[in-house]
Amino acid sequence: MRNALKVLLLLLLVATVSSCSSSKKLVLRIEEKPKPTQAPLAPPVKVRYVADVGDVGYKAVLFARNGRLYIGNLDGRIYAVDPIKGSKKLVARLKKPIEAGVLVTQKTLYAATTGGVLYKLSLKNGKVLAKRQLAFPVMERIYMHGARLYVITEDDTVTCMDPKTLKVLWSYSNGLPGTMDIRSTAGLLFLPDGICTGFSDGSVAKISYKGDLLFSVQVGKGSMFIDSDATPKGSNRIFVTSVNGYTQAISAKDGSLVWRREISSYSNLQENIFGLFLADETGDVMALDNDNGETIWKKKLTLKGNIFAIKLVGNFLYAITQDGTLVVLDALKGKIMDIKHNIDSDFSSHILLYNNRLYLISRDGDIYEISSKQ
Repeated sequence: MRNALKVLLLLLLVATVSSCSSSKKLVLRIEEKPKPTQAPLAPPVKVRYVADVGDVGYKAVLFARNGRLYIGNLDGRIYAVDPIKGSKKLVARLKKPIEAGVLVTQKTLYAATTGGVLYKLSLKNGKVLAKRQLAFPVMERIYMHGARLYVITEDDTVTCMDPKTLKVLWSYSNGLPGTMDIRSTAGLLFLPDGICTGFSDGSVAKISYKGDLLFSVQVGKGSMFIDSDATPKGSNRIFVTSVNGYTQAISAKDGSLVWRREISSYSNLQENIFGLFLADETGDVMALDNDNGETIWKKKLTLKGNIFAIKLVGNFLYAITQDGTLVVLDALKGKIMDIKHNIDSDFSSHILLYNNRLYLISRDGDIYEISSKQ
């Protein structure tokens, strides 16, 4: 009798499982406990000193990857900095000063010296894997886009290379270099159908991905266009600014003028659906209407020095003055939300956003972190 009962129970269990299997799949779901997320970067903020990497020059560019900040200095040293621990590691040392930003991929590092040599290095041991002598030094940074390496050099030449061998695939030159053309600080803006850049003679060019000129227009009064790498594109237009002339919007299709304002700027531009943000040469930060360039708000931040870098994060605009004052503004109204005085001096580099924190570097190589107090 007991054995018969066991058999009956077993049959009932099999029937139940078969019934469930015929109607629905039996799914075993293991849910991981959600990882705590960082609070969004917002005022009030705190500023923390990270590390000193030595003199880096006028337009140093920090690069971030895999939890490390990478930077080259004027002694030719390249460092990897752990911003959490505040430690630094020497990755490689080259024979000439490094002013342009480095580029780091999974296993390699690209760096360019003031001697005009572009290096491909092993990230593991700093060994030179390839190098390419260019006619002039690389300006500002090295770009990777669409499995191609791109640089712009001081003679206003855009060069496209094979990242494996550094073989030059094509180059576009804006003309013979003159004394006023040297030391251009324009970068590259990658669009679906071409590359835009501003040249130091006051022109903006759009180049195809085969190196052909699509259009070239003279904008503003000319003389040193800056930071087109940070120049945003929205609504089929490109925003450009110069240190001697105008800030304006042009068509991304043919370069035709959309609007123009007589505003000179040394800072990079920032843009969202609300407006276009920039700092002018008199120490004002402002928001302009994207569609027509009209001023939405304007705020004076400094009476001396200049504002070289701004960064838009969410609804807040971060600005660092040359003399080391950090100001956080409400991007919608221009209201000052937080101020940190006397951080350092001689800030002229871009502000890097990485892992919900901002990073600054002064000309003498001091790195600072900005994070939320929340």
